[in-house]
Amino acid sequence: MEIICNNCNSKLSVADDKLPEGKAASIRCPKCKNKISIDLRNRPENGNVADSVKPNSFNFDEGGDDYDASEKPFDFLEEEGKTALICENAPEIIKQINIVLGIMDYSVATAETVRDALKKMKYHSYDMMLINETFDGSDPDANGLLVYVERLSMDVRRNIFVGLLTQRFPTMDNMAAFLKSVNITINVKDIDSIDRILSRGINEYELFYATFRDSAKKLGTA
Repeated sequence: MEIICNNCNSKLSVADDKLPEGKAASIRCPKCKNKISIDLRNRPENGNVADSVKPNSFNFDEGGDDYDASEKPFDFLEEEGKTALICENAPEIIKQINIVLGIMDYSVATAETVRDALKKMKYHSYDMMLINETFDGSDPDANGLLVYVERLSMDVRRNIFVGLLTQRFPTMDNMAAFLKSVNITINVKDIDSIDRILSRGINEYELFYATFRDSAKKLGTA
């Protein structure tokens, strides 16, 4: 099914099985984040289906009784608000990160499992993700959540600052960050300094993409 955003005129190709049959629903445009309403209650059974669909390229919000606010914690967040997702099982580390991110004006969500994290990512594009490489009992060399983040399309991935919480690598190890496809490594032994670590990492991240984003804005592709 082809949907056109009435705000920026972007065309979205959406597989029929991604839409709730016989219900009213809405999706968020991946380009301008405008909410697009779709009424499928009177839709013919044999609708057009796009030949190719890029998964996870937009946020899908299903209306009606199936709404689960726990899966969509930032539905009513102002556009300029920044959001972060913590994927860590140690309560003391979560507490410290929450305090620091609160001071940095981030609205924070905490995932309990990999499945929970993927659900939250389905409905929201986070500005920051902090992921422990052993989160939810994961093998640090085969962490499913990190693999998922690594495979995000580049236009989505470059807008997420991803920090790897680790016991194996030193803090701010650029080679390890490159190998793990994250923006920064944070050794959990340095968690007491996470405010300074994140501030420096975010500054470097923003400087790295500043020229790219300026060029994209001039070309109208931002």
